Amino acid sequence: MAIHLSSPVSDLPGLGAKAVADLRSLDITSVRDLLWYVPFRYDDFSRVVGAGKARSGDTVTVTGTIQSIQSRPARNRHLKIVEAVVGDETGELKVVWFNQSYLEKTLLVGSRVSLAGRIDGRFGRCLTNPIIERAGEQTHTGRIVPVYGLTGSLTMRRLRDAMRAALPAAAEFPDWLPNHIVEHESYPSLAQALQGVHFPESQRELDEAVQRLKFDELFLHQLMFARVRVDRERKAATVIHLDEAFLKSFVASLPFELTVAQRKAIWEVVQDLEKPHPMNRLLEGDVGSGKTVVAAAAAASVLHAGSRVVYLAPTEILAAQQHAALSRFLDEPVGLLTRTMCKIGDKDITRDELLESLQLLTTPSPSLKRRGIGCIVGTHALLQDRLKLSDFRLVIVDEQHRFGVEQRHALLHTDEGPAPHLLSMSATPIPRTLALTIFGDLELSILNEMPPGRKPLATAVVPESQQAGMWKHVREQIEQGRQVFVVCPLIDPSDKLGVKSVAEVARELKKGTLKDAKIEMLHGRLKTDEKEKVIEKFRTGKIDVLVSTTVVEVGVDIPNASVMVIVGAERFGLAQLHQLRGRVGRSDIQSYCYLLPEQLSSTSEARLRAMEETIDGFRLAQIDLGLRGAGNVFGNAQSGFADFQLATPADTDIMKKARDYATELLVQDPDLDFHPLIKARIEHQFEMVHLE
Repeated sequence: MAIHLSSPVSDLPGLGAKAVADLRSLDITSVRDLLWYVPFRYDDFSRVVGAGKARSGDTVTVTGTIQSIQSRPARNRHLKIVEAVVGDETGELKVVWFNQSYLEKTLLVGSRVSLAGRIDGRFGRCLTNPIIERAGEQTHTGRIVPVYGLTGSLTMRRLRDAMRAALPAAAEFPDWLPNHIVEHESYPSLAQALQGVHFPESQRELDEAVQRLKFDELFLHQLMFARVRVDRERKAATVIHLDEAFLKSFVASLPFELTVAQRKAIWEVVQDLEKPHPMNRLLEGDVGSGKTVVAAAAAASVLHAGSRVVYLAPTEILAAQQHAALSRFLDEPVGLLTRTMCKIGDKDITRDELLESLQLLTTPSPSLKRRGIGCIVGTHALLQDRLKLSDFRLVIVDEQHRFGVEQRHALLHTDEGPAPHLLSMSATPIPRTLALTIFGDLELSILNEMPPGRKPLATAVVPESQQAGMWKHVREQIEQGRQVFVVCPLIDPSDKLGVKSVAEVARELKKGTLKDAKIEMLHGRLKTDEKEKVIEKFRTGKIDVLVSTTVVEVGVDIPNASVMVIVGAERFGLAQLHQLRGRVGRSDIQSYCYLLPEQLSSTSEARLRAMEETIDGFRLAQIDLGLRGAGNVFGNAQSGFADFQLATPADTDIMKKARDYATELLVQDPDLDFHPLIKARIEHQFEMVHLE
């Protein structure tokens, strides 16, 4: 049977109904889908040596003849050991498998096999638990071998065999990349790249395949940015006229002075709102730099013009907090809608009452008194409710990495009416040049100043020998009426990682130094309403010490908290440590961040010392780029790269190359009329978001 891209995976040899169902759970139903399921790592079994020449510690493939094979019980009666001897002209090698007694019947003496694995020297020169296949087949041995993510009962052997059978169909993929780019960059064809990424003949072939496929992803991304920019220029939006007198009175009513960076950002936003096409701006600011008040000024201007605003937050905790903040800043009740909360101002109401109130909004006009609420805050669950974003003139998206370029593009095509203005916000400091590449469809405003009056936050790395004195200082802070965060990497104990969990740390603190303090736990396994109760108790001072996982990284604002203790600090990246540190130092009281490492490498120590030296998130991001690469600084989810299979933010050279080629192509062919394959690829990508 001929295998084509459109063939169902059930046509591939060796895949029964269960394996097909397992693949379906990975959204793989066709050969086309399967070929885009790339390995997450590789085992290099390409070094082929004779049985007598394999040395301890080597990872090798040995091809030879089974000379003997037998099974025996181990001292542990639940364990069976199969021992074999394989030989060739160079000598013999002992081979051992654990709990695979069926091999005694399937591996016949005299048969020729290829065995791949690591030579173990602990029990004499021995190949332990090797991968095995018939000599000469070279799918699982004798080469660089792909390792895929598995699910259900799907086995690696079965998946590799299916992928090998599917690869000839890759020749049917049209090579959408323009010929001049392929030739100039010496890239393999798309079919060759897929062959090379699944079953490379050499490390060089694998590297070239990965480079080509990374470029494809980034080139498409840059073209999508350009399409959003062009579509935005062509799409109409409601003009929100600037009332300077109103804006000045709003700023004057604030209980604090704005920084120069905040004033500049507000001015950039209100100027965008006056344009007849949709704003698409990213407000990037360090922890505590005052992004919320910039968003509030934008919201106030839109509400003053008689239009509506929606504020989308990534979590219910952050939604509730931003609802409270906007309620303080805005001169009218603000709605709140999440899966578990529904309010107008401080009053709990039903969903229907809230939605009805939204419908009562009169025709936009500053001269008319609004009967319904004009601003609503919620999680992305709002999008599944009976609300359309096109009903709002301004959409504010907090922690914008949850809202990719496709979602931003979808806002331009919500319905036939004018598109909303979009203000995205991010608290992850990113160097400007990298931000312009990663978020190429967005205009950029940066808050790089801290509000005046805040005392510098003191940070210290505390080795175990000094931790008793540190906990004494923590107790003194509690006695002065302050509150404390203690953050741990895990919820439950884990002997393997050796990292103290939330439960362990809370128990130790209750028994020891902080036994008189009110201590509670917060972690991701708590239900939303349980988390809310704990945070509310902490906010109102009923808890002294909150022992938590990184669930507090974003959106928990406790001005009275003066100490952040981070256990196992070396296990966090700089960006995350900086976000956690930003939970304290949010008022005029002196605050402290203590980093408690457990095992320090030279790189992790350099990261933690950088935390001591600076509280500038942009500077820390630059340091982390140098130490670990951009992919680790932001994490895929935080960078908008969650849907990329191969490219990461660390691929800045390929990004720049992709951006330059995309710019050049669109100058020559703005509507891609002469590049129909590229046009179809972009439309398909955007269409997937609308289908979701």
